[in-house]
Amino acid sequence: MSAPCGTIDLKKDGVGKTLFRYALPSTMAVWVFALYTMVDGMFVGRGVGPQALAAVNLSLPFIAIMFAFSILITIGAATIAGKQKGKGDHEGASRTFSTTIYSLLAFGLLVCGISYFNVEKLAYLLGARDELVPLVVEYLSTLLMFNAFYMVAYSMEVFAKVDGFPKRELAAICCAALANIVLDYFLVIRFGWGLRGAAIATGFAQLLQASLLLLHFLSPAGTIRFKRIMPKLRDVARYVKIGLPDCLTEMSAGIVLLAFNSAILYYFSSTELSAFSVVGYINNFMLITMIGLTQGMQPIVTFSRGTGDYLGIKRVSGLTIRTAFVICISCYLGIFFFGDRIASAFLADPELVAQSHSILRIFSLGFLFMGMNVVTSGFFTALEETKRAGALSLLRGFILVLISLAIMPRLFGPDSIWWVAPVCELSTLLVSVWLYRKQIANWYRNRMIPEMA
Repeated sequence: MSAPCGTIDLKKDGVGKTLFRYALPSTMAVWVFALYTMVDGMFVGRGVGPQALAAVNLSLPFIAIMFAFSILITIGAATIAGKQKGKGDHEGASRTFSTTIYSLLAFGLLVCGISYFNVEKLAYLLGARDELVPLVVEYLSTLLMFNAFYMVAYSMEVFAKVDGFPKRELAAICCAALANIVLDYFLVIRFGWGLRGAAIATGFAQLLQASLLLLHFLSPAGTIRFKRIMPKLRDVARYVKIGLPDCLTEMSAGIVLLAFNSAILYYFSSTELSAFSVVGYINNFMLITMIGLTQGMQPIVTFSRGTGDYLGIKRVSGLTIRTAFVICISCYLGIFFFGDRIASAFLADPELVAQSHSILRIFSLGFLFMGMNVVTSGFFTALEETKRAGALSLLRGFILVLISLAIMPRLFGPDSIWWVAPVCELSTLLVSVWLYRKQIANWYRNRMIPEMA
């Protein structure tokens, strides 16, 4: 049975049950972060128009990159805090948590402040031109007033899970998601505030989530507390080193979307960009789902590593990979047969809906391989094998995508842009399988796992 007071004792619970109890809240948590922008897209696309939807799509790379910086510090810190808790060092875990939150808040306020006063230049950097520039400025200038809370809310959500309270984390994010939907309806549809209304709805939901999670860390229920400390640069550097691969995984979503947006506007027009906007949302949703599943696995891996249970690590990582594959193939089948209904949630024009579904059927083939790649990268992050994790993240998220986008349209025509993602994910999968099997074989060779296990 689980430990009392809502905590989860990894030593007593089975691997499958523990993974489920950690991965479900973790996955639902990251769904909320995806939902913030997806709901905006739905209300903007249907309530304002396809041009406004294209503007939100152009803004998404910046949002993804800011989220990636939150992951950069949070995942490394949570990995260390999980290991500290596994050893019973609750004071150390609290200091790690406090350093993380203070650092993120300072960084977020600084970057958002600079970006706010240079928002038009930022819009151009994101690829906006002509009539799309003022739309991107309207959306981003409002969202930037809340974005620091977005980064902190995510970090507190991860640490609530490390503290053993995934249900409280889940309650906070559900409240935030509901608030976002209700506010989007009233501000965008009923009051006609357009992109500014959508950004206010998102920002308020982020602020609400951060406030609710703050209550947990001020309560006496858990073992992780705020400490009055000054963050040390060497500690933050250590978190960054561990969290870099997962950061690159999430940042890849922003970089890939930015690269695709640029390629589409170069070879096609804003009409195709509006159709591709739906693909961008679905791709981000799938990626963040795999990140959520991986984050459910990582506390188990770090805790088990602290206790020397490498057989448990093998079992939980294998189960996570199988779960990821089942989710990915199910989602692909759903997109293949019902992708038009998904597109119609964002677009009102039947021709744009059909075009978006056609693109989705090709692009989402990459989902079949994405899960294994993301989980394997996160697996190595939890082991503090940052070079292997970083290599996988760079391969799938930067190197292969940018090379393919530069070469494939010239060799096979503009429509080959939609095939870039499947080609890159499949290529990375070959490396993922090789690295994962090599790691497990090394544990057997060093007798860290019994031969018969």
